Amino acid sequence: MSLTNGHTPAFAFPATRWSRVARTREGEAGTRALEELCGEYWQPVAGYVRALGCVEEAEDIAQDFFALFLKREGFQRAQQERGTLRSYLKSAIRHHVWHWRRDRSTQRRGGGHDAEELDDELPAEDAEADLAYDQEWALVVLEKALAELRAGYERRGRVELYEQLKPTLLAENTDLDALASRLGITRNALAVEQHRARRRLADLLRQSVLETTNDAAEAEEELIHLLRVLSRT
Repeated sequence: MSLTNGHTPAFAFPATRWSRVARTREGEAGTRALEELCGEYWQPVAGYVRALGCVEEAEDIAQDFFALFLKREGFQRAQQERGTLRSYLKSAIRHHVWHWRRDRSTQRRGGGHDAEELDDELPAEDAEADLAYDQEWALVVLEKALAELRAGYERRGRVELYEQLKPTLLAENTDLDALASRLGITRNALAVEQHRARRRLADLLRQSVLETTNDAAEAEEELIHLLRVLSRT
């Protein structure tokens, strides 16, 4: 199923753009915002480093990347560069890995060891590595939206309903009759609840994507892209 209709977004986007990145400048709150961003995007970053061929060193390289990225106010610069945070981070990681390999190669040559030869130019993008990165990123966005959706059901005292509905929210075909029977409600009532949950999930996904993009049109394109790569997991 599709959570976006490909036309006008069902969700009315707020005026604020890059809101999560903007919060990183707000003193103690900014520090927390930075920690949240680093925590959420750790897995996509480390996964991309592995996909680029640095399997054993991925954790160390990712940690070094974030330390340098924060020191250079990378998130704030990302906002100024425009585009999506996903694409900006991906480019920054590629450059970081290339520089890491170059430095290691230089050290090995100085130490008399065999060293890999690196071109002066940054290598072309790796389609498989890029897909792996985008899939990890999409999973972060999806899990964040699902957690917020679950919180809404929890506030209503209906967590069990959410847990039963969750597997059906992204599935094309589901047996609603059997699920309705287990829940003790009619199929029509379940179908209405599923429709509402899907719409709410779509809104939450759009809100999350908009926090790292510049406008509604770009956010819609980003959401479509992320849902597309999720379907390939």
